[in-house]
Amino acid sequence: MDLSPASREPMRPPAPAKLLLGSFAAGLLLNLLPWSGWALLVKPDFLLVVLLYWAMHESRNVGQGWAFVLGLVMDVADSVLLGQHALAYVAAVYLTQLVRLRLFQLSVLEQALHIGGILIVAQAVNVLLNLSVGREFPGFLLVLSPVFGAALWPPLHFIAIQPRLRQRDAVTLMR
Repeated sequence: MDLSPASREPMRPPAPAKLLLGSFAAGLLLNLLPWSGWALLVKPDFLLVVLLYWAMHESRNVGQGWAFVLGLVMDVADSVLLGQHALAYVAAVYLTQLVRLRLFQLSVLEQALHIGGILIVAQAVNVLLNLSVGREFPGFLLVLSPVFGAALWPPLHFIAIQPRLRQRDAVTLMR
């Protein structure tokens, strides 16, 4: 096991802006699908999983500022307490940045377990904020949402590391 901070993961070329924005748009669109009933409770936060992936792999470009802005977008889209998702997203990105170097030393499945813990913290922030404003507890079925979010980590990692997605166009390379 390579324990040096300069492992092979950080040595990848940066992802193109189109890939970042496209993945954020895809995560937002998946979040905005018309979920209802029990599926609404167990639905993972697709945008947060994508945000955590890029906060880990593109820490120079994606951080707490992106988390705050995307959280506000989700607050407006879900018509919830303004700042609820923003606070949860910023806390989750902070925790991801805190353990970022450790995560690079782990396999993708072990990373998914850590991300699952971070998603549980983000879910707890959302639940506690809702309880503090007088809403009812949504039930323990809500615990499945971070589990499904963690299960999304390996496929997301596999898709995002594809070389054809990371290729930059000739115009970008000449700058």
